[in-house]
Amino acid sequence: MIPWNPAGLATAIGARLSPEVNPGAVLTDVVIDSRLAGPGAVFVALAGQKADGLDFVADAVAKGAPLAVVGQSVPGPIALVDDPVAALGNLAELALRRARVAARDMKVIGLTGSVGKTTTKDLLARITATVGPTVAAEGSFNNHLGVPLTVVRADRDTAFVVVEMGANHEGEIAALARIAPPDVGVVLGVGKAHVGEFGSREAIARAKAELLAGLMPNGAAVLNMDDPLVRAMAFGAPENLITFGFDDMARIRGLRRGLTAGGRLHLTIADQDTRESARIETGLVGRHLAVNVVAAVAAAAAAGIAVPAAAAALDGVTAVSPHRMALVDLPGGATVLDDSYNANPESVVAALETLARLAKKAGRGAIAVLGEMRELGQEAAAEHTRIGRFAARQHLTRLVVVGRAAQNIASGAASNGMAGKDIEFWPDVEGLADHLKSIAGQEFVLIKGSHGTDLWKVADSLIGEDAQC
Repeated sequence: MIPWNPAGLATAIGARLSPEVNPGAVLTDVVIDSRLAGPGAVFVALAGQKADGLDFVADAVAKGAPLAVVGQSVPGPIALVDDPVAALGNLAELALRRARVAARDMKVIGLTGSVGKTTTKDLLARITATVGPTVAAEGSFNNHLGVPLTVVRADRDTAFVVVEMGANHEGEIAALARIAPPDVGVVLGVGKAHVGEFGSREAIARAKAELLAGLMPNGAAVLNMDDPLVRAMAFGAPENLITFGFDDMARIRGLRRGLTAGGRLHLTIADQDTRESARIETGLVGRHLAVNVVAAVAAAAAAGIAVPAAAAALDGVTAVSPHRMALVDLPGGATVLDDSYNANPESVVAALETLARLAKKAGRGAIAVLGEMRELGQEAAAEHTRIGRFAARQHLTRLVVVGRAAQNIASGAASNGMAGKDIEFWPDVEGLADHLKSIAGQEFVLIKGSHGTDLWKVADSLIGEDAQC
């Protein structure tokens, strides 16, 4: 972040400073967690579900934070605002604007889509980092808090800012695009994630298209030709348009994708305009991640990075953010396929297909541990049943269904011929990791469920990491 002084920041966000504020303080960072506060950090005190940031202002100041942005007066060096969340967004918007001016040639790349935002963001940031200093979202920082906390990190040396933008309702991506107007906007796909909130895939498509409406003047749209709802966005896209996918008509086209014996993805990518192409041998697990690789290369092309250079940056790339198709061998001989960060119908099908391919190639058994797919609304029962029926066709050794909201997975599997003795039901994750350790011999074990199911804790326990996310 380009440094601010308290008076300038207060003017920017419409705040009133308390007498305790040091007018000569230099503000160089923004945090919403007092544990991350330190000299130069602005602590924005937000009201959360479990704690109120106001209770941690003193802690942040004790750690060296020279200023706290608050919605209610408390002792200490504070900037009082009506709405700390709105203030965070305003601060980020203006901080990014200042950084753009200072950096002169900074490019902001925004990504959205129902599946694969974080993976694509990680891949793209790896590419751009080979060209210039890159600020990228950490993990899945893709909402009204994560996007501002990402873009405030940009400074005069930043060449690229890579952010993912998610939404539960129409209008949210438009709001994020106002904070961080993209020079390049990437739409990956329109699936059923959050269909319970949106009501239909068409409504989800409208929400994703808000990213294109928020592009900077002369900005570039990068659209997935393999998804009909995304392809249709081309009619409202700017003149500067790059298409990607495995479709014959895509400009940045994926070719000859496959998996090694160990399940690692390889593919060839061609720019059909420049006639350049390159082969990439990745460390990513699963054929379905090929579209994320192609999308990252296409976004890089829109930002001025040619296909050969982008492909070279991705050679040997592995998963960066945790709990996303990570393949880990356990000491006892089993192998965990950890895709436990989140789940929706499309990603569960892809993970099950990958599990089945891995097991078949290795001549080993396959255990699928599946939890609830949340935010599906009225389609929840039917989608869980469909997943169960699909799982039954994957020649699983065992299916473990976790949580009452996911019970339809078990009934769906049983209705499609899977033997009852091969289906287990667990009401929650308590004791599940120890059970899996006891039953998994040489099998591959897929762990997959929505974040709130806590299946990521099971994956961490199996892998031997501290339960954190």
